[in-house]
Amino acid sequence: MSFSLTDWLVAPAIRLDKGEGLAESLRCLREFNPRFFIVFGGDAEDVLWLHETLETEAGHPIVFAADLERGAGQQFAGLTPLPDAWALGMLGKEACYDAGHRTATEALSAGVPWVFGPVLDLHRIGGDSVSSPIIANRSFGGETQRVIECASAWMHGLADGGAIACAKHFPGHGGCSQDSHIETAVCFEDPEEHLKPYRALLDQIPTIMAGHIEFPLIDDEMRPASRSPILMDILRKDMGYDGVVVTDSLRMTGFGDGPHEELAVEAIHAGCDLLLDPEDPVVLAMSLRHAMDRGDLAKERVEEAVARLEKLTLMALESKADAQRPIVMGAGAKRLLKPLHGGAPGRSRFPRPEIALALASTPDANSFLEDWGVAVLPADTAPPDDIPEAMIILCGAREGHGLPQLPGAWLDAISHNHPVVYTAGAPEAEDLTPANIKGFFLPGISPALLALLFTSDEK
Repeated sequence: MSFSLTDWLVAPAIRLDKGEGLAESLRCLREFNPRFFIVFGGDAEDVLWLHETLETEAGHPIVFAADLERGAGQQFAGLTPLPDAWALGMLGKEACYDAGHRTATEALSAGVPWVFGPVLDLHRIGGDSVSSPIIANRSFGGETQRVIECASAWMHGLADGGAIACAKHFPGHGGCSQDSHIETAVCFEDPEEHLKPYRALLDQIPTIMAGHIEFPLIDDEMRPASRSPILMDILRKDMGYDGVVVTDSLRMTGFGDGPHEELAVEAIHAGCDLLLDPEDPVVLAMSLRHAMDRGDLAKERVEEAVARLEKLTLMALESKADAQRPIVMGAGAKRLLKPLHGGAPGRSRFPRPEIALALASTPDANSFLEDWGVAVLPADTAPPDDIPEAMIILCGAREGHGLPQLPGAWLDAISHNHPVVYTAGAPEAEDLTPANIKGFFLPGISPALLALLFTSDEK
């Protein structure tokens, strides 16, 4: 079978969490010649085996990437879940470095050298601030300098641990009120404040993910950054960035309404080098071949992208895991438990939660709680007749969920029974419960944070 330079530009997804593994990835290798895959879920040993199998089948290096903002345990069973970025921002630069280092060493143990993180988006709250429901606890904070310092420390740790960072979501997803997974995301602000982390850290960032966010003050054609030559020129020309730029998932609504084959060509011409997670990678790969043959996709732009991707492949081949070091979050982790507006339940009273209401949660958080014997209830579940002494409300940044409100039936049940409530998730989730309810707020939904509720010496 003949292959094309354009095959480099397509990065399929392997969704082990949905039972899609070897068969789908081998289909891609039979039909075209991908070099990059993004991996979701699975056991760490299975991911490593799959990587080795695909490299053998392909006869050339394959680079695995993964979303690991909360540590390698965010995706891969058997590895360590780490605190959300918002919590790391509260703990400080040393905790951020340690988290980045552990993420790298464990990701490499699973054959994943390319880490999609950190998030450089600002999440501002209060006043007239506009904030994104999909960023929230994934951000290091709302203050630009805190984001710069914490992201820098995290990337230093990741690099020292041996892995490759991918900062996201350029030019900034924090200033729009929409979730680009399920709707068009528009930021009506000047992007300059959102660009500051990129300008400050550019020399430290080996790769960047372009977000599907529109900035009409800059591009009045209302194209998302991933397809906007104007916005990408800020990165490529004004900042002089020559590293790999990968799009966010092409399956997201924010990428655009038209035929994805045409939108993908726009993204490459705008300055992106790699097209992530298309609906059908084989169809997209074939369409890019034909587009270049017809002259609709500039060959020189493809060659430029491939040259960058070749350099990234060499970086991945040279990635060697550093010796794993202990994670020392320190006694400061205790201060992550912030009393709710109704106050703390008492100096020594930390009843163990028996149920969790999942307004917007993640699979690893749900699994962790179930392992501790906590019943995880979907948001549309009616409250039990007997509300237990303590419960958890999970309300973090989760695609397609926004930042939901507490259902009325649950609000009434909590107001009437007065359980101790642990609210975990986005900063705004602190205000979910009635003002007289006692309990604590946790900044995120990572199992690493939820563990504070079950480990007596942390209390």
